[in-house]
Amino acid sequence: MAGMEWSIQQIARLVSTTSRTLRHYDELGLVPPSRIGSNGYRYYDEHALVRLQRVLLLRELGLGVLPRHVVNI
Repeated sequence: MAGMEWSIQQIARLVSTTSRTLRHYDELGLVPPSRIGSNGYRYYDEHALVRLQRVLLLRELGLGVLPRHVVNI
């Protein structure tokens, strides 16, 4: 059984951020999409959602955008 998957708009809405923020995090290598469809759309799975929530929590705690290896902890 396949896991859940969300479009960039759906996951942005789910965590109260913007698709622009998600694209920025992708460019930084912090939260890459789990796959990019043939239409060029970004899709995110549960692992990416957890990673995104971690990045947003660290930002909320005042740590700003961190190097990728710090987010992997």
